[in-house]
Amino acid sequence: MQQGSATMARAKMVEIKPKKQPSPPPHAVDRWVTEQMFEEDLRAVLRMVRPHGRERLMGWKEYRTGGANFRVTVSWDEDLFEAPEPQPLYVPKMADVLEALLIGSAKHQDELTPEEEFGHYRAVVNELNKRIDEMERCYT
Repeated sequence: MQQGSATMARAKMVEIKPKKQPSPPPHAVDRWVTEQMFEEDLRAVLRMVRPHGRERLMGWKEYRTGGANFRVTVSWDEDLFEAPEPQPLYVPKMADVLEALLIGSAKHQDELTPEEEFGHYRAVVNELNKRIDEMERCYT
């Protein structure tokens, strides 16, 4: 009997632990998060590279250009810009496009007088005129 009571005493000391549910390894979760972030970044880059997806699907034309540190995209509905005579430039109504980009782009324009604000715009147009003349001299 003593032997039996010793066995019973040992049984009381053993603790039964519930089985743990398996959890995904931490590296799998980290990889999933990394993949999701990459896909989000990729979608953002594609939106920057190919903006105006809705307009392209509607048949709009697009012209993209840029310099060392900037990009410009001009989109237009070709049906609205049909002209009876052929246009010399790829982008129709280029003066309207340049005006829309330039006018209103002055910083702090509410604090400037009209002469100061439009002086900034004229300075840009004058600089552009000089650059066109320089480029033309390279070819003539």
